[in-house]
Parts: sequence; structure tokens; C-alpha cells
Amino acid sequence: MRSTMTILFFFMAIMLIQAQTNPELVVIEMPVITISVCKKEVREQFLKRVDKLKTEVADEISRRKADAKKSQKGFDEQAAKNMSNQAGYPVSDADMQKMKKASKEEKQAMAMAMMNQNMNMPVDEAKKAGKMSKEGQAAYGEAMSSEMMAGAQANPDKNKAANKNNMSMAEMAMEQSQLVQKIQLKSQKFDEQLIEFNKLKEKNRIVYDSCLSKVEREYANKENHTLGDEYYESIKLQKETCYQTYCGFLTPKYASILLERFNTIVALGDDYNRMDVLENELSSATAGSKKQISEPGLKYLEALMDYIVHLEELP
Repeated sequence: MRSTMTILFFFMAIMLIQAQTNPELVVIEMPVITISVCKKEVREQFLKRVDKLKTEVADEISRRKADAKKSQKGFDEQAAKNMSNQAGYPVSDADMQKMKKASKEEKQAMAMAMMNQNMNMPVDEAKKAGKMSKEGQAAYGEAMSSEMMAGAQANPDKNKAANKNNMSMAEMAMEQSQLVQKIQLKSQKFDEQLIEFNKLKEKNRIVYDSCLSKVEREYANKENHTLGDEYYESIKLQKETCYQTYCGFLTPKYASILLERFNTIVALGDDYNRMDVLENELSSATAGSKKQISEPGLKYLEALMDYIVHLEELP
């Protein structure tokens, strides 16, 4: 009995994993443009596949974002509390709850009390500083900074852990910025290619429309004649020839641009996933928690989604 239940749970787990769309599966399922999409039946089937995959990916992105939003709850206040604690101004959970429900005046009063407690600054002195001129506030701030630096030098180990954590966060933020620049640089070529292709598409669309107009004019000149079904089939065939010329010229060029873009996205897959990891780690470090906000793969899926949209825009 136990063996049967184990097998059942195993298959249920597999079904659950398969029900979720991950980037690697999307890559495998991605439709490929070929010259045959110029045929009506093939084009319709291709666009159906694209639409189906687009729906699956959109649903998965929405699910992941909804899960991330749920995980984000409580993170902001926890981050504020953690940053305050690291700066040497401890805030209790009770204080955080009071802050959430307090009025503007009550929040100011609580802030004043915290300054008095943690910075040895009397409330009256803080109020007085708030009424000073800009020059007076600058001088007062400089004096306070000197005092705090002197305190830090006298007790160098006090903020050692916080400084180490801040350095780690700075390194992660730097890596995150470098990845963003790398991805933008790789994407720039595709954007430029797409602009040039659209210009070419507009020129050829004029030629295509001119071809159709010519066929229609010929039809108009002969419409008073009774030429039977063969004539109408001939008109239809001539219009189809116009389209095949237009589509046959543009499709290979568009397919080549998209294939290069697809290969670039796949090559950047690890970078997209790393960005999700860094985002989680930065949020966790800020909040002083090991809780994961978003599931790695979201940014990769969003990049693939952008590619899928371009698959719909066939010549």
C-alpha cells in the first residue's frame, strides 16, 4: 500500500512539474519560420501554434508575477527595519506596526524619539535643527557627522557585519548592472535589423499593392464579358502570384533575423536566470531574510515572450 502511494505521489509531482511552463520547454516548443508559411494552410497552422504557445507563456508569466507579489508582502517593511538596525538604530516589530497605523504627526514624534534614544539628540534640539537656515543645517550636519565618525573610530567593530553585507550587496548590484548592459548590447543589433527590415517591407508592400491593382484593373476591363469560372480562377491565381512573390522575397530575410535573435536569447538564458537570482539575493539581503521572492526563469520567459510576439508578425 505504501509503495502504491509513493508511486502515485511521484507521478503527481511529475504532472505538476510538467504543468508549469519553464523557459527550457518553451525553447523546445518554439515554432520555426520556413518559406512554406507563404502557403495559406501552413500559415494558419503556424499561427495557431504560435498563439497556443503565447497563451501558455503569458499565463506562466502572470502566475510567477502573482506569486512574487505575494512573496513581496512584508518585505518592504522588513527591509526598512533591517536597514535601520544595520545603521545602528534598532527598530522593534512593535514599532514597525505602530508606524504602519500612525498618523503623519505620530510618525514624526516616533522618529524624534528614536533619534533621541539612538543618537543622543534631544527632541528640542532636533526641532531646532529643523528650523535652521540651509547654512546652519549644513554646519550642524557636518558637526553631527564628525561626532558619528569619531564614535565609529572609537568602536570599529560595531558596524563591521553591516559594512560587509553592504559590500556584498554593492558587488551584486554591480554584477546586475553589467548583465543588464550585456543583454541590452546583444539586443541592440536585433532592434537595428528590425528597423531596416520594416523599411524593406514597406517598399515591397508598395510593389505588392501595385501588382494587385494591376490585376484588378485587368479584371475591370473584362468584367462585362462572360468568361465563366475559368476567368475568375485565373484572377485568383494572378493575385496569389503577387502575394507569393512578396512573401517569398521577405520571409527568408525575416526568418534569418528572427533565428539569429532566438539563438541570442537562448545563449543569454543563464544571464537572464542569474538576474532573477541576484534580484532575489539583493531583496533578501536588504530585508535580512533568506526568503525567495521570484522563481528564477521569469526574465528568460519574458525575453522569449517578446520573441513570440515577433513570430506573429509574418510578412
